[in-house]
Amino acid sequence: MDVKELDSVEWICYCGGMTARQRSQPSSPAHAVKGVAWATDLIRLEIVLWERVDARLRESHELPLAFFESLLFISRAPRGSMRVGDLARALRVTVGGTSKLVDRIERAGLIARKSDPDDRRASRVVLTTAGKRKLTAAIKTYEAEAGSLLGGVLRPEEQQQMSDYVSRLLTSIDQGEE
Repeated sequence: MDVKELDSVEWICYCGGMTARQRSQPSSPAHAVKGVAWATDLIRLEIVLWERVDARLRESHELPLAFFESLLFISRAPRGSMRVGDLARALRVTVGGTSKLVDRIERAGLIARKSDPDDRRASRVVLTTAGKRKLTAAIKTYEAEAGSLLGGVLRPEEQQQMSDYVSRLLTSIDQGEE
């Protein structure tokens, strides 16, 4: 990743330090263009991260990133299981798309459907033993690849700051959807 690609990251970090008053002032056309530019760069950064991590997970574990994310969310769920609708919300995709994804992960033997003890009409997905093993190995690969992309450019405290910004933004979006 070169310095030009980091302009968006620096912009996010800069904006995070602005006061509420500064952020609420009317934006000029030039400011709007910068806002579009950093958002576009952020999206491009996400695409690069997705492609690189996905390629590495496929190469090392025969595990697409979409499978990895699903396994990760399921493993972190309070009961170690989730309904498909809850997984869809966590992944930020449609229930129909998530249902198809769950079918594919289940065919791969990484998850299983279990009846929901709280609702006989519903089922929950849980990791199989193979799914737990694959996830455990893949986490290390994921961290190494993401670290190689970000760690060479951003100090640990800058990475934490970016993580905090992203979490705040996602939380704000989630609260706005309720």
